[in-house]
Amino acid sequence: MKSLLFFLLFVASLQSQNFTHVDNLVGKYPNFSRVEDLANKIAKDFTSEEDKVRAAFYWLATTIRYNLKEYYNPSQRSYNFRYSTEAEKQQKLQAIKDKIVATAFATKYGVCEEYAQAFKKICDLLGIEAAVISGNVRNVPQEIGKPEKASNHAWNAVKLNDKWVILDATWAAGYEYNGRWVQLFNNYFYDIPKHKILKTHYPKDTLWLLRFGRMSVTEFYNQPIYGNLFLNSDVELITPQTGILNVNPSKEIRLKFKNLNVNDLIFYTFNGQRYAQKPIILVEKESTTLLIKNAKANSYLNVFINKDAALQFKTK
Repeated sequence: MKSLLFFLLFVASLQSQNFTHVDNLVGKYPNFSRVEDLANKIAKDFTSEEDKVRAAFYWLATTIRYNLKEYYNPSQRSYNFRYSTEAEKQQKLQAIKDKIVATAFATKYGVCEEYAQAFKKICDLLGIEAAVISGNVRNVPQEIGKPEKASNHAWNAVKLNDKWVILDATWAAGYEYNGRWVQLFNNYFYDIPKHKILKTHYPKDTLWLLRFGRMSVTEFYNQPIYGNLFLNSDVELITPQTGILNVNPSKEIRLKFKNLNVNDLIFYTFNGQRYAQKPIILVEKESTTLLIKNAKANSYLNVFINKDAALQFKTK
């Protein structure tokens, strides 16, 4: 996982399906030390695949803590083994994945690989089709315009009712604050809207990319950084679509939105500014424009809606 300093990770989103009964029951589960025990408990308590998947996801995101020590000082994970057949290769690879999952359950710690492999293992035990997706994520403005070739994150897809649901237990688990991990469930990352997935997650496998839409990795990294509450709202950024803004001689920046509530508290800052400022709000028939004066070049623009970081841009 590339970064854990999530801006805007403090409020769970509302999904179309209500899983309150599942979450309440799973919230009373013990801290299972074996993945098989958790899978057996889920199979006993729930009948529908939707509830089973939610139970697995919720338990992982609320029980396994992100391993900040491993994130900041990653150990070298290299696995060497010999095999003579494809079947033997897959068997040995599965043994490695099972060991990763077993360690996560025993210690209750992990990074994105532990979350993703653990979710996949639970689904395997429950007979539900699931996959681990590897790719790239970005969530800080320093990453805008700087594509990375190597994958830096892993998340999951699970097939429910003949449709793939995308979820990320790592990002749903909480956030880092002042060097400490804060365990706080974020519902947005359960069944991530497919039309928004490429704003935060970019799959390495072309097959998964085609299921989300068509975008190059350069285009992915050139986008603004979107906050989770903004993503979970009906507000839509119309222009600009790029996260790199050129400050013109008039030092004005215009951000055009659809469905923006002008009664919300809207502020912005540039890096180094002590106090937030209010933009000029221009209301049109079907859109709202935020006019930002005295824009600062070679900086980062942060837009806040109701005190939550909604968007971040890089300025030139």
